[in-house]
Amino acid sequence: MEVLSNFQYKKLFLPNITEKILANNADIQLYRLENYLKGILMPVIPYRTTFNFIIFVTNGHIKQYLENEEYNAEKGGVIFIKQGTITATLELSDDIEGFFLAYENNVLSEQELPKHKTSIFFMTPFLKLDSLTYGTITQLLPILEQELWLNKLNVNDVVVTMLHLILIKMLSTDSDSHHKSATRPMELSLQFRDLLFKYHVCEKRVAYYADKLSVTENYLNKCVKSVTQKSPKQWINEIDVNYSKALLQSSKDIAEIAYELNFHTPSHFTQLFKKITGITPKEYRLQFGKVRG
Repeated sequence: MEVLSNFQYKKLFLPNITEKILANNADIQLYRLENYLKGILMPVIPYRTTFNFIIFVTNGHIKQYLENEEYNAEKGGVIFIKQGTITATLELSDDIEGFFLAYENNVLSEQELPKHKTSIFFMTPFLKLDSLTYGTITQLLPILEQELWLNKLNVNDVVVTMLHLILIKMLSTDSDSHHKSATRPMELSLQFRDLLFKYHVCEKRVAYYADKLSVTENYLNKCVKSVTQKSPKQWINEIDVNYSKALLQSSKDIAEIAYELNFHTPSHFTQLFKKITGITPKEYRLQFGKVRG
């Protein structure tokens, strides 16, 4: 499965964009859905991105596959795709309008946002904004767009501040992430998750991640379990299975997928898949078929 940079995403899916937009490598980018995604090439195979992106819908609807769920966003709806998560666009209405806001993780370390960084990690992938928050954000986005164009698509302090304001307004409507303040276990869990996206295919030992984070395996187990209610080993197993679900949408055979994910044998992969999902990879493929779009 491909892990796409912003440039690769645009080059792969959006053949009709201008050279200026394609070459834009700023840490914060904002585009109109009606201009940016309308010509997206279908079907879109599941992929991961090195950046985060948020889809704000002001008209029409979009259906997005995200970590084994499908989310349908209409006016007032927001789909939040965090770096490293498996996603694909399934459906886009002809009258779609709204905004596509992309940003790199490093912009969250600037100014006053660090205290909200953990909450952003816990934000749900789909939000239905109340009318007041929706109105505020849809006023901020065109101003952010104007600032970027006035600054020749480059990021300045105003752009960063406005991104922070939009994220904080989103947090104010998300009860699952609200009031979560950063602690050492939370920060360690976030770092573990980031490493997991990078290395889970080749490294399935909890000890490996503990060494990377300079903590004991026991301490990492304790922290991750207290924050997420899952052990690091559960996270490793589940991310492998979620990853394999996307691969099962392809024409690869099950043994090939098992070896691609570095399982010792196809039967080991099948056993783990069934333990987590209740069905075998073959049954999953027959039941769900290929992801559309």
